Order: sequence, then structure tokens, then C-alpha cells
Amino acid sequence: MNLSTSNFKMLRIAIVLISLFLVAEASFRYYYFGAAAIYKFWEYSPRGITSSKFITADKNPKIGYQLSPNKQGLFKAAQLSVNALGFRGNESTIIKPEHTYRIASLGPSIAMGAGIADEHTYAQLLENRLNKTFSFTIEIQNHAVGGYKALQIEESFWQTVDKFKPDLVLLPVYPRIFNNSPPFHELRDQSKFCLEIRCHLQNYFSLNALSYLARDFTRSLQKNSLFGNKRHWGSVSTTTQTKNNKTLKNGAILKRFITNLKAAGYKVVILRLPTLASYTHPQREKTNMFWSLWLNEVKPTLVIDTYYEIAPKISINDSIYLGDNHPNSRVHSLYADAISPSLTSFIRKDFLDDKKYPPLSVLEYKLEERHSFTNDITTD
Repeated sequence: MNLSTSNFKMLRIAIVLISLFLVAEASFRYYYFGAAAIYKFWEYSPRGITSSKFITADKNPKIGYQLSPNKQGLFKAAQLSVNALGFRGNESTIIKPEHTYRIASLGPSIAMGAGIADEHTYAQLLENRLNKTFSFTIEIQNHAVGGYKALQIEESFWQTVDKFKPDLVLLPVYPRIFNNSPPFHELRDQSKFCLEIRCHLQNYFSLNALSYLARDFTRSLQKNSLFGNKRHWGSVSTTTQTKNNKTLKNGAILKRFITNLKAAGYKVVILRLPTLASYTHPQREKTNMFWSLWLNEVKPTLVIDTYYEIAPKISINDSIYLGDNHPNSRVHSLYADAISPSLTSFIRKDFLDDKKYPPLSVLEYKLEERHSFTNDITTD
């Protein structure tokens, strides 16, 4: 066998492998997103928000980045629209219109609705449900940004959201709030063309899914102590930060944030929303313990705990696609359904206590109360 024949066989093998990979990628895209994801290949990508066109750098180093105003397009295969004021959703104004009850929804990617079309995020669904209930206008501004940690949520509120003077602040809480604050996501310059092949491989959903499956498999091996007690796959940045006892945890930062919100006269509603991550019984018990202790410390205006209502109804199959654990539109609808009754009751009482709003209609008084897992906590 001469050298040229050997090289030709290697080339044929390479072509076959590449062809199989492209077929697998096309099949993945067609299954989850339809034919458009194949012939509009570069418009569909599993990349995170910090590697997208939807963000711009922020001068405040504690924030790092923010949503870029007047941007529309696909993010994680779903339509995402950023209005002229720099947050997701319909156009709005800084000054609140008359007879309008304004709610600011904060949080990271789940609250923003990563991989969910504009009209299917729980913030938008919740606004629709509330506006069918009341005769006055309910406006929910979705100020959540993908990848935001507790410090970024806090800083961005005082820098940006505060000027909108919302009547109510919605703050979702997830289990990871009780972990150490991880480092901010690195912002990538989208104006420069990346020559490294890994940059372009990040646009392939099938590779993203394989990476997720491999990560999940190694974590399962670790749980069963098959690799010993060492964390062979732990990131250096996370390990380093865990050792730094001076780093404030997310829970402590949010406690400070809520205290300052209340001091500024804001009403704060904490939402406990279950995610798709599965937890063992001991982990759930530990999380519930931290949750109860944390609530006793922060004392928000209202707590809407949807965990026990929603958690049994969702699973990892409710992810937007294999390899990405953001909840799909069905879960967002469950969130909105679970939040709506308690929030409706609270807004009704808040309006009755505030004489500047118009009286409630007869229909509103006859609204049927639905059972929800809610814990009311009054402030001073």
C-alpha cells in the first residue's frame, strides 16, 4: 500500500465521519426546531447570552453586561425581542401611565425566558392573566437578564430599574441561591471573527447535547464514588472561589438587596420556582431548611412558594432541548398559573389600600380564589 492510497482512505473515513455528524446535527435541529433550523443554520445556536448579539458591555464592573436595546432575533432557537428601553418585552415608558400597576420582574435566564418566545415567558403570561382579572392595567416589565448573579441583579436594579418606579418587585429564588456566588460570565466580543475551531463548534446542538450527556454521566459516577472523593472535573475558578471565605454568597447578597428595597419603600415578592434539576431527598431537605432560615432573615412583603405545586409536574424532559436545562414554555405556563392567584389577591388588597387607583369592578370581587402554596409575611 503506497502513501497516496493510505491518505485517500483516511480522507474517505474523514468525509464519512463528517457526513454522519452533519446528518446527526440536521436530525437534531429538525426534531426540535423544524426545517428552518437547517436551511437557516447560523440563526439557530445553543450559545449563551454572553456570546450573542443581544448584550452590550456595561460600564459598571459589578454588572458587566446588559441587554442591548432594540434587538430582535433568535436566541436558543426562540424569538427574543429587547425594547428601546433595554429590557425584554413590549415597548414601555419610564414614567408610569395613569391607572397602571407596574411590576418589575428580576432574575437570571429562567426569568428572562431563555429559549422561550416573547409571548410564552412566565412574565408575559402572568401579565396576560392579571389583565383579564382587573379593570385597570397591569404592566410587568421583564428586567431579568440571562447569566445574572445576585450581585448583578442588585446593581442593575439601582442603576436601571429603579427609575421605572415599580409598585412591586418580583424576585425569583432557585436552589442554587444558597451556593457561593460563581464568577460572572465572560463577555465575548462578537465584532471579531474567531479563528479557533472551538468557537464555531459551539453552534452545533448535537455537540452541546453530547457534552451535556458526558457531564451528566461523570457526575453520576462521582455520586457513586467510582472516581474516589476527588473532584477531577471541578472548574479551577469555582474551586478557588469556594476557598475564598470573603466571597459573599448569593443568599447574603439578596438579603442585603431586599433590605435596601424595603428601606426605599418597595414591596418585594419572593417567588420560589422549582427548576428541572433533580435532587435527592437529603438535598431537598437541606435546601428546604436553608430556605426557611433565609426567609426568616429577609422578611419580604410576600412569599409565593410554588415548589410543592409544580415540582411533581415537571421533569428533565421539560427542557427546551437536550443539552439545555432551561424550562420550556409548558413549565413557564405552570409558573404563571401557580403565581397568579396569590399575586391577584395581593394586588387587589394593595389597590384597595391605595386611594389613587380606581375602585375594583364587581367582576374582580367575584374572582374565585384558587388554592396556592403561599406564605404571607408582613413587613414592619
